Amino acid sequence: MIKALVPTLHTNVCDRAMQVFGAMGLSPDTPLADHWTWGRALRFADGPDEVHLQTIARLEIRRMQETSGAAAYLTKPERHTH
Repeated sequence: MIKALVPTLHTNVCDRAMQVFGAMGLSPDTPLADHWTWGRALRFADGPDEVHLQTIARLEIRRMQETSGAAAYLTKPERHTH
């Protein structure tokens, strides 16, 4: 999950910092433009975010299928009146 989350957060933080700095955030006087570019490249370096999210979804589905018996503990027991 970290592979899908960190590059996106990095890019968002850089984008917000560029907004704060205004036009200077795009100039070579600050490292923000370079950081944003590298953050954007990281989103593709290890595979697209969608691939990571699909992998996480598959793992979660498999985990839930393996523990499907746990649903019995989450349901109310039947009441028998005599």
